[in-house]
Amino acid sequence: MATLAEETIPPDEAALIARLVVQNLALLNEKERPVRRGQHAKHHGCVLADFEVEPDLPAELRHGLFATPKTYKALIRFSNGEARDDRKGDAHGMALKLFDVPGDKLLEPCDTHDFILLDQPLFFIRNVADYVGLFDALLNAKASVIPKLLFFVPRFAAELGLVYLSFLSNRPTELAILKRTVSSKPETPLATTYHSTTPYRLGPHAVRWSALPNAARLPKFTAVSSPDKLRHALAMQLGAGEATFDFMAQLQTDAATMPIEDPTQPWDVAKSPPRKLATIRLPVQRPDTRELMDFCEQLAFNPWRCLAEHRPLGGINRARRQVYAAVSRRRHELNGVAEREPTLAEFLALHA
Repeated sequence: MATLAEETIPPDEAALIARLVVQNLALLNEKERPVRRGQHAKHHGCVLADFEVEPDLPAELRHGLFATPKTYKALIRFSNGEARDDRKGDAHGMALKLFDVPGDKLLEPCDTHDFILLDQPLFFIRNVADYVGLFDALLNAKASVIPKLLFFVPRFAAELGLVYLSFLSNRPTELAILKRTVSSKPETPLATTYHSTTPYRLGPHAVRWSALPNAARLPKFTAVSSPDKLRHALAMQLGAGEATFDFMAQLQTDAATMPIEDPTQPWDVAKSPPRKLATIRLPVQRPDTRELMDFCEQLAFNPWRCLAEHRPLGGINRARRQVYAAVSRRRHELNGVAEREPTLAEFLALHA
């Protein structure tokens, strides 16, 4: 019987993760300059924020970053999953990088700490084996002559059709989650709830993180019809006033119905309501200057760049450690840019 916060690692997982790394590197467009991220390539701003840990948290929640009340300066990168046109349906990300966080990190020695969130509560792949299967289907679709023969159909749509036929058609749960993930069309990045989709440690607990916007307090803005509409919305709203999110943790309370190794399964909020750990405060600013956008282009985020008290859990996270690191290393190498963590001082200098 599974116990709370317990991982179950398949014996062949290491080999599958190695294969997944090769697949993700093969999907990088190395002809483009600069070489873009394999996922979430387009960002809408490089936002300055304060991550304010709540005072008087109950003892069971006071672990790692949340052990004592403290405010960390942070950077937020809001992004699209794939689309270059913000008007099209897509996944949307909120990546946070906290500065001046003391303590050893699991990925590398550094003073930063990353959180990676998505605007959907569930991930669309159950495990590493299925993730490899999905990328096999995608690579086969890209190599197929069929999309070329269907010249009257957009190539991306034809490739997705092949992926559906070869992989997703007999996986209705994953297909439904994926459809929801790629159909989101927010008007602003600041009114969306973001989720970790996968579990992490909060000391002895397993949790799923989320960031809940205080949408009613957001400055009003006039939406524009533009491929960069989310960038415009972000700049307009943060130019007029501050925005805030509540950073939440939903604790795993039932190992059977709230699994660690299957992020396609929801955790019942009635059994375990999310609990607030911190406020993310975005002050008035201009987040999309050319200098800031270029700065954000060089950043790398990895959920394993964290304190041990917040260790990522589950197979998808175990795969992310190596995949994200390998793709980032290759991308920086091709772009002729040193791969390093930013400092707070250089980020603040761009916001001066």
